Amino acid sequence: MKKFLTFITIALTNLVAFAQTDNIPKEQNTIVEVYDVVAVYKEYSDSRGRTRQYSSELKGKILNHDQSTGLLTFQGIDGKMYSFTSVQYEYFKYNKEFTSKINQKKAINQRKEAGLGFHIGFSGGILSIPTGFQEDENYVGGTTGGAELPVCMKVGLNKYLDKNNLVGLTAEYSLLRQGSFYFNAGARYQYLYNSAKNATFYLPTELKFSRYKSNSYMFQYNDTTYIENNQTWPTDINADVALNAIEINIGQGVSFALKNKRSLSLELMFLKQVILSQNLKVPNNVVPKTDFGVNGAKLSLFMNF
Repeated sequence: MKKFLTFITIALTNLVAFAQTDNIPKEQNTIVEVYDVVAVYKEYSDSRGRTRQYSSELKGKILNHDQSTGLLTFQGIDGKMYSFTSVQYEYFKYNKEFTSKINQKKAINQRKEAGLGFHIGFSGGILSIPTGFQEDENYVGGTTGGAELPVCMKVGLNKYLDKNNLVGLTAEYSLLRQGSFYFNAGARYQYLYNSAKNATFYLPTELKFSRYKSNSYMFQYNDTTYIENNQTWPTDINADVALNAIEINIGQGVSFALKNKRSLSLELMFLKQVILSQNLKVPNNVVPKTDFGVNGAKLSLFMNF
């Protein structure tokens, strides 16, 4: 589990790094608008019920100001006409400038919509492997279930049908192995929900041939072992297990469009294997009764070129 969590941490760190590298800063344009303003008195009641007064600027155009009476005729930006006496406003001003910034829309990076491409990256997952072990006259106990945390290199070749659909071939090969081996290769289909966004979800599915090997399974043989006047029962026997299977993967991914029609993919997939054959090798050549199965999940991070 520690390897799997380490992989997730590395994947998310690299994802953030890629996202920061490819972010296109939003350009800011400054615009200046000019209006006449009048600061109109308004009233409100405070928490003690006392009447308070404040002024609020109203934008528009001063049509007339009578200096003798202070009467101000004003047209707001909504077209409404106002007439304020000198006690109704605090001040007025002609041609006041108001500066504001407008954020430009972020540029949309182009995605591939035809031709060939390839992807390369890493995946990490957890495989749950029930053995289906059954006791009999030969074996009185054994491993009933196992787990693997494979960290794999993921590579593939893609054919783009359009901006939303691609088909291709993909393979994964385990890198960090401790008495086990995991490999798969097969076909891949991917549907991108919205190609007009820099970051969008997609649906990946894969149908592959898979091979798994391990020497970490132990069974208890119904026999007594004698070592230097000591005896043990039953006898522990290690088995070398090899599984060939059809592997089905389906999940959910996020695609980040980068420059030069490249993209970064982060996807979580769930897997189920249909076992084609299982082979157990034991030193005494008495094979225990088993019915292996494999299911699990994997997290992948890879670049598309």
